Order: sequence, then structure tokens, then C-alpha cells
Amino acid sequence: MRKPRLILCSGATIDPGDPRRHTHVTSHLATTGSGANVNLLLEDVAKKCQTGIQSRLVDLLEIAAYVYAADCRAKRDGVWEDVADPEPWRRDFQFVIPVRDVAFWSSPETAGALAGVLNFLSDDSFAFTFVPARHLDAIPPYLALGAMEEWPFCGVERVALFSGGLDSFAGIVETANRKEKQVLVSHRPVSIKDNHQRMLFSELNCRFPASLVHVPVWVNKDVNMGREHTQRTRSFLYCALGATVAASVNAKGVRFFENGVISLNLPVADEVVGARASRTTHPHALHLFQQFFSRVLGRDCIVDNPYLFKTKTDIVSIIAANGCGDLIGKTVSCSHSFFKAKGQQHCGRCGQCIDRRIAVLAAGQADNDPETDYEVDVFTGRRDEGYEINIAVDYVRLATELNRWDEQQIGTRFNSHLGRAVRDLPNRTQAAQDFARMLKRHAEAATSVVKAQINAHSDSVMDGTLEKTSLLARVFGGEHRVACWRRFADRIVEVLRKGLPSLCATHAPEDEPRLQQICDGLLHASDINLRREFPYICWSSKLTKPDFASEVNTLIVELKYLREKKDEAAIVRAIAEDITKYGDSGYQVLFIVYDRQHFITDDDEFAEPIRKRPSMMVEFVR
Repeated sequence: MRKPRLILCSGATIDPGDPRRHTHVTSHLATTGSGANVNLLLEDVAKKCQTGIQSRLVDLLEIAAYVYAADCRAKRDGVWEDVADPEPWRRDFQFVIPVRDVAFWSSPETAGALAGVLNFLSDDSFAFTFVPARHLDAIPPYLALGAMEEWPFCGVERVALFSGGLDSFAGIVETANRKEKQVLVSHRPVSIKDNHQRMLFSELNCRFPASLVHVPVWVNKDVNMGREHTQRTRSFLYCALGATVAASVNAKGVRFFENGVISLNLPVADEVVGARASRTTHPHALHLFQQFFSRVLGRDCIVDNPYLFKTKTDIVSIIAANGCGDLIGKTVSCSHSFFKAKGQQHCGRCGQCIDRRIAVLAAGQADNDPETDYEVDVFTGRRDEGYEINIAVDYVRLATELNRWDEQQIGTRFNSHLGRAVRDLPNRTQAAQDFARMLKRHAEAATSVVKAQINAHSDSVMDGTLEKTSLLARVFGGEHRVACWRRFADRIVEVLRKGLPSLCATHAPEDEPRLQQICDGLLHASDINLRREFPYICWSSKLTKPDFASEVNTLIVELKYLREKKDEAAIVRAIAEDITKYGDSGYQVLFIVYDRQHFITDDDEFAEPIRKRPSMMVEFVR
């Protein structure tokens, strides 16, 4: 069972009799004082924007910082500090936060909008209680650098969010070439990221003098507070920084630059479904951002993404077309870049590195993205079992499928995803068609690059020197034609078919729990680590738990033991119940039927109702 988290901020307390003292795991966060463990430096905003900050905006930044710190601190499928309780993917956060404008933040409309944005971004549950601030620091003053009307960056169209990646870099150089002045806002979580952003901004400033101003803001947590790498609420913090600066410089809103393939949040791989993939610039997220920040600012605050229908290859081409191709190598796309201490900027193993390298090659910019900046070669480097292999194989699988389908088939296959993406856009039909065309362009570029790499490394395939865990080796083996959860399920079945018959040849397991113990041992011995009786899944008003599960592969395993012929009817009923319980859980399901004496005479007839469901499979072990 997941345990809700109670986050007490800025010295907030709850009543001694509050039941949450016993039902929640309590944690304390603070930005000031002796117990400060969240670092929030508003002065960085002040140095650039030359005006006093509204108390409501200070509240906003502190709320966003606390949410971000709690998100980073509570590991998914991990532990909360030293409490040895498994934490499932979805978490439950309840915050108590002192604020300066308590009437505004406590209104149901504001609190509800805040929770709604965060719930969508993270797939977690957020709730807030706001109390009057009594001992918070005075609002930090902005530096008096002259009247706002005299500052050349007052009244810019948008405040642009600058991460230092390819997409935001492309947007900035394209806008700068139109002679538009820009205010760039960056989140500085670690010194490595800060150094990279400053270096890249320095290059931009040389190319476009007097056109850009950079507002980097420190927001991070103490290093001893744990680390959750997904950080799905970081985009809320990022947009809050942008909205605060937009209010200070009288900009009309905040602008993200991100390619549409990422924005769509398609299930590229089974381990990055839903909020496991970033929803930062999903059209509905931008809609929620715009509604919420307009409410906070008390005026319209437009939040948009001009690259919603661009592919990553389009992005790289924009950079080259605007005369900045030579700076591509100074951008960073790797999802692990926060945690790199030195050396190469890209791991070469994560989905972002794959996407970047393929786009660079497709756009003809290989010379501007040196291979030496990747720890391992994206196509031929060694990959660990699990995420690293799955994300590579499934990236190619999706590109191959999209390339095979026409635009109408793409629309049919991803109807629900496209429906969610276009629901807040002005012309839904046209937007859906534009998304389908974009996905088709992405697929054509990706498959052409992979084919070229296959040709380039054909000799290593023939002489057997190609790394067996590499992207190309897995594609040569045809694994991209099968979903990763099915590959993982096939490994489980293979191990049990090899081990169970010999182990149980003379002594049959006395019952199903004993069979589960034997299977657990066999799987662990083969480095297949499943969790027993996990996770709890709610169906109707009841909680249920499967025999085994893999969070990484989003797979549930149900083991059925057919000891006597008369057990067959009971097993069929149990499977039917499991199909109902797990059908909408977001997991795939593998049923393993241990039929030691071959009581089932027609496997196909038995399996047909299960195999017709794309997220379920059944296999027999004898």
C-alpha cells in the first residue's frame, strides 16, 4: 500500500490530534532559517527585472519550489528517506504551506487549478492547505537599474524558457534572426547545468548582441534528500519562473520550444507510458498552465509552443538554416545530464540521446555533433538489460510502424492520444491531421537513419563483432517487431519451462503458494526480478494484488496451478476475474498455467479468449 506524504513547509504545523500524524509520512521543507533544505534564490530574477515582485508571485515560486523538492525527494518504486516502504509509481502528496496572499491561494478555484495542473503533469495526487504566513522573509527587492520604460526588454512578446537543449536553442536562434528581443529564463538545479547554460548563452550573445537577456534562477534541494530522476513537476516550476518574469517585464506570456513528437506523449515504449514520459508541453498541459498562470497574474498569460508540429529533425534543420549549426555540439539533450560530473555530455543510452542522434544525422549535421561527446555509440554501444535495451528497440519499433502506416492509419491507431492532444486547440480536425503528418515525417527520418546505420555496420554483423546488446544487434535480431513487455514475458516463460519440469519431476508442489516460491527462485537465479504480491490495484471498491509484477516492464504475472482435472473450471473462472480486474490497470498480463499432467487437451481453445486481448497472453508449462 502506498503511504500518503504530508509535506509541512516553512515551519507549518498541524494540530496534535490531526489523524495525518499517524496515517501519513511527514516531511519538513523550508527555504529559510536553520532548517532550510530547499534553495530558492529570487535575487537572480531581481537583478534582471528592475521592479518589485508581487507577494503573490513570491508565494507562487515558493509553492513551485516545494512541489519540485518533494517530487525529487520521493522516489517512485523506491523509498522515502530511511522509511523502508515501497513507493509505487503514483504518489499521494498533501502540502501545508504558509503564504502571504492566503485568501487567493485558499480559494477552491485556485487550489483546484493548482492540483489539476500537477496531477496531469505527474500522474500523482496533490492536495494543498494554505495558512497565513507569519514569519516569512520580507519580499526580496529588485535592483533599481532604471525605469522600466527605459529598459529595452520591457514588453517583449514572450518570456522564453531556455534549457540548453536543441529545441529551446532552435527557438531562440530563429527568433533572434527575426531581430526580436528576448528574455530567457533558465532553471539552475545544479552547478553543472548552470555552467552549461551560461556557456551556451555566451555563444548566443556573441551571435546576437543586445538582443538577449538571461535570467537564471537557482532552485534545488539539499543533496541528502534523495533523488527521483523523473521530476515530472519540474516543468511547473519552470513555467512558474517564466510567468513571474513575464509579470515583471510586462510580457504577454511564456513560450516553450519543444518538438511535437515529445509533446504528444505517445507510448514510445512500454516503460514510458502516461506520465512516465514527459507531459511538459503536451497541448493540454499548456492549456492548464495558461488558465492557472492567468489566474495568478490577474491578466491573460499566454503559454504556447510554436514547435508543436515540428519533428526533432525539423528542429536541427532550423538551427542549421539560421547559421548556428556549429553550436549544435554545445547543446545538451541527455536525460541524465543533471547527474553527470564530467566528461561526455550524452550517455548515448537514453531515449533523448537516441532521438537527438537520429535527428542530427537525418538533418545532415553529423559533423556538428561529435561522436566523442557520447559515452557509448547510440547504435553500436553496449546497453544494459531492461530500460536501455527496451527504449532503443521500441524507438525503432514505433518508427517502423509509423513509417508503414498512412496518415489515416496513424490517426486510427493513436485516436485517443490525438483526441487528448487536440481537445484544447482551435481547429481540432486540422490539428489532428498536422500531428499525423508530423509523425509520418518523424518515422521516415528515423527509419532512413537506422537503415543507413545497418548498411554502415554490415561487416561487423557478418564477422560477429557487433555488440550483442546494441540497438543495431537487436534490430538485426528482429526484436523491434515485438513489444518489450512480450519479450520480457517470453523470457519468464522460457526460464520456467526449462526449470520447473526437472525440479518438480518427482515431487509436485503441494499448493499454489509453494509453486510460487519455486518459480520465484528460478526467476531470481536467472536475474529476472519480479516483486511478489505487488502492486495493490483498486478495482471497484476492492484492493487486489497479483502474484508477481514488474514495474519496469509494466507486467503482471498470474500463476495458475492445475493439480487435478476438476481444477480446470475454477482456473477458467479465476482468469476471467483477473481479466476484469486488471483490464484497465495500465499493466500487461501474463497468465502462466502449470499443467503438470496435461489435463488441458486443447491449448488453443483454452487460450483464445485471452490471446485476443492485445495486452494479455497465456502460456502453458508442463
